[in-house]
Amino acid sequence: MANSGIISFLVFLSVLLLGFALTKPAMDNYMDTYSVRVKKRNEKEIESQEAPKSSAMLILFEALGKQLITVAPFLVDKRTVELLSYANYRTKQHLHRYMGIKVAVGVFCIFWGVCAAISNPVNILTSVFTILIGWTIPNFFLAGRAKQRQTQIIKELPTVLDLLIVTSQAGLSLLAGVDKLSKETVESCPLLALELQQLINDVKMFAKSVPVAMREMGERCGVEELINMASGLIAAESKGADISYPLRQQAEALRDRLKRKQEEIAAKVPVKMVPVIMLFVMPLILLPMLGPAGLTIVSALGPSMGGGTK
Repeated sequence: MANSGIISFLVFLSVLLLGFALTKPAMDNYMDTYSVRVKKRNEKEIESQEAPKSSAMLILFEALGKQLITVAPFLVDKRTVELLSYANYRTKQHLHRYMGIKVAVGVFCIFWGVCAAISNPVNILTSVFTILIGWTIPNFFLAGRAKQRQTQIIKELPTVLDLLIVTSQAGLSLLAGVDKLSKETVESCPLLALELQQLINDVKMFAKSVPVAMREMGERCGVEELINMASGLIAAESKGADISYPLRQQAEALRDRLKRKQEEIAAKVPVKMVPVIMLFVMPLILLPMLGPAGLTIVSALGPSMGGGTK
């Protein structure tokens, strides 16, 4: 009985963690879409998202991850590095801490497996599934964070494109316009303002052109729209054409895409409401209507069905 209870608890914990990991990206998207900020963002708040926070547990995770990478560097795959870059975790400390978190979750799952195998060693086989789930759960959170950040960048991009068009028509160069926008859009477009500041640093430190640095910014963020915009700017720059035209085309295409996406979401709402209506609304409507008729039928048929048993 004790072994079956431990196995049941492990299975329940695995299903609970898996369900939470699968639903977290949807909940984060919902909160990002419908939440309202009551406090303005400031520069310290934005910078705090970039600098790794320090605490005793995070330092422990960093040490575990650093040791793991030293012993088994093959565990750090290309997809993990890309997701960390998309989620704006781009330092070695972020990578070490992320791998340390995966190690900690995996050790916790191994501990539960050992506890289940104390009385019966065969039960250790049942914990393999739990260990695999524990190792992959951080990936769901990281992918959700990266997706949320990419969605927010796409929402901010049309505003930045319109402002770039205004600066180019006002006579500013592309570099001067990007530099000005990186300082003026901190409140309205915080994520893109931060990326534009990184773009300016790349241009000044490595002597890159703005379109090339913008393409690298798109690859760093994992946003295809930024890469397409950089390609249009590179083509316009090579031909000596006005950069406002490709920017205007990109802004119109992006707004049209966002509009179609919102229309698709609105079209799916009636379909998603059908299970809710069937489970929660229809019983409340049918019970008052059919309840009295059912009681009348039961009271009428009861004596006749019970009378033949004498």
